[in-house]
Amino acid sequence: MYERHDELPAAAEWRYLRRMKTFEDVVRGERDVVRIEENEHHIAFLSSTPLRPGHTIVVTKRTVAYLFDLDSAEHARLWEFARVVALRIRELLPCERVCVGVIGWQVRHVHVHLVPTDADGQFPPLPGSPASAEELRSVASRIVARAP
Repeated sequence: MYERHDELPAAAEWRYLRRMKTFEDVVRGERDVVRIEENEHHIAFLSSTPLRPGHTIVVTKRTVAYLFDLDSAEHARLWEFARVVALRIRELLPCERVCVGVIGWQVRHVHVHLVPTDADGQFPPLPGSPASAEELRSVASRIVARAP
């Protein structure tokens, strides 16, 4: 009936979001996680299923389902907090780079994965198939046509 949660009536959207997996239990302190940093707006904790040692998840304390639904100030604060945590990981583990992942489907709570790496291939690549120049131009024309 509804393909996207933003098409739902307000009450139905609330019920839909309540059924989705979030990190609210972490924020409330009800799930046992190893926190490595916290401030007024964010928590950084070690992943219980790490891709690499030190794999960290940064979450917003306010439950928002989609990264780009954060207002600009919240968005900037999230990335600054993630940057500070990533720099500390890189320095203290140490590692050459901290890769970043944001997916946004399985867990409907804004979060960023920080994964320490020392070589290519230690962070999963984004799967995809080559697109033709025509396909790329077609998609670009739809995006550019709607730019503000």
